Amino acid sequence: MTLPQLTPNQIEQIARIVGDTSAGFTGSELGHLLAQCRMDDPDSGLTKWKRLYNAFCVAVNESGSTNIVFQFIQYCMEPAQGLNDSDRYGWMRFELNQVLMLVGIEIRDDGQFYSVSKAQSLGEVQRRTKALREKLTGYGVHSAVLRCCRDELLAQDYFHAVQEAAKSLCDRVRTMSGLTTDGVRLFNTAFAVGDPYVAYNSLRTSSEQNQQNGLKEMLCGVIHMVRNVTAHELRIHWDVNEKDAVDILTQISYLHKLLDVCVTVPRTTLRK
Repeated sequence: MTLPQLTPNQIEQIARIVGDTSAGFTGSELGHLLAQCRMDDPDSGLTKWKRLYNAFCVAVNESGSTNIVFQFIQYCMEPAQGLNDSDRYGWMRFELNQVLMLVGIEIRDDGQFYSVSKAQSLGEVQRRTKALREKLTGYGVHSAVLRCCRDELLAQDYFHAVQEAAKSLCDRVRTMSGLTTDGVRLFNTAFAVGDPYVAYNSLRTSSEQNQQNGLKEMLCGVIHMVRNVTAHELRIHWDVNEKDAVDILTQISYLHKLLDVCVTVPRTTLRK
């Protein structure tokens, strides 16, 4: 990917985010990150964001390119950075994407840059980051979907939003059933008509058993269509645009609403 040039104002905003007084990196962490990027740190005694901005300026002036700023962002957003403080990591990635969207780039939670439609103004950035959530709320999407992918939606990250929503179905069925498996195997076991862990109805008639199987197949279908594809295919092979995201997330919402009326089957009553 060819990275775009950043303006001085954009570089300053990036420095303000990463060096934020309350939510940014500590001074020692910034020093370590600058050393990893082999960047000079001429003003270590300054306010954090000013220190970082000056380091950016020196590196950009020496190289004639703003690519070093993108390299620094990648070090900051390396997935391991989120292990100890996921809230800080999520906040920082969201804020950085507000700036990067202006040059047609976003950083995802895999620590990689991806091309997105370039926003022409701050107003457009704000509109795009909120539009999907507003649409979903208007459609009455289940709270579990909004809750599990809130950060991704606000960051305009459709790719990971649908993946996280699909994961939420697995998480919920695991909680209801007590099972520890995942994906299709989880759903096949949890909703097995002959020995269910979770039941959509009484399962007394063939029609009720068909409904149980139908719910199971719909859950499996989401895993086949959404989670497996987005987890294993390269981004270019399956682009999730806003319309796709709305369609997929409303379908996942419907499945959550079906799970709302399901009951957990006590295991003691099933053992003979």
